[in-house]
Amino acid sequence: MKKSISRAAIGLCALLVLPCASAFGQLNGLKVNPRVFNDYPGSTLTINTSNSNPGTASIDDRNLVNGTGGGANRHDILLSADHGATAYTFNPNQQWQISTTFTLTDGSNAPRKEVGLRLNDPVTGDMLFIVNSDAGEIVTFGGGGAFHLFGKNADGNGYTPGTSITLGMKYTPGSPSTSNATPATMDYFVIYPALGGLVDTGPLPWSNNEGGPLSYNVGVYAQGGSAGGTNGNDFFHVDFSNISASLVPEPASLSLLSLGGLALIRRRRAV
Repeated sequence: MKKSISRAAIGLCALLVLPCASAFGQLNGLKVNPRVFNDYPGSTLTINTSNSNPGTASIDDRNLVNGTGGGANRHDILLSADHGATAYTFNPNQQWQISTTFTLTDGSNAPRKEVGLRLNDPVTGDMLFIVNSDAGEIVTFGGGGAFHLFGKNADGNGYTPGTSITLGMKYTPGSPSTSNATPATMDYFVIYPALGGLVDTGPLPWSNNEGGPLSYNVGVYAQGGSAGGTNGNDFFHVDFSNISASLVPEPASLSLLSLGGLALIRRRRAV
């Protein structure tokens, strides 16, 4: 549902401002993971990143031709806490958030090209928050997340390749596992003109039959193929102008910060 601009703007500020948490030595780079799907191994692939947080990135994959047709190439760019050496592994007790603004261009809108945010969990499955090129869907689904359709071409508010869109999500862990536990939540937002600007779902339940993701990576990705695997002119290109993410400091970190702040105040008062 669409929230009031004032409330949504507050949430957006919270999602976009917190990258200062990287000052704790967290989420300071981007790990490139190319050809997760590689049904067009002979394609020409170029991936560039700033390897920073906030950061920029681009994925360009063209000459999508293979011998059998069908399938897709997929390329991930995942959040890192060691300057891009490895992808950071999240756990269910950490609060985090990520947002990105990007533009998808392609040679042909069909077969489908996909771009967006993703959470990769090898046990409970992946969660996606994406746009696609053929139906123009702006949608989140999978993993422990709720299905939510923001827009699609059939409703006149879908994503149009060649235009800029912002996607973001914020995960908040639940209370400890008890009979009266508070469930974890995920808050999704989109900024896109066809939707009237900013749309925010508010916190939605985050769980599935397996209890939700347990150990996972978070980042952005792009995926696509060509018709029949024979269209060498087909391609997909994505420019991510702002990949911004943060971890909320854990209680121990907050305690240290509080102590440090108090010490500073005391020193100033002593002067």
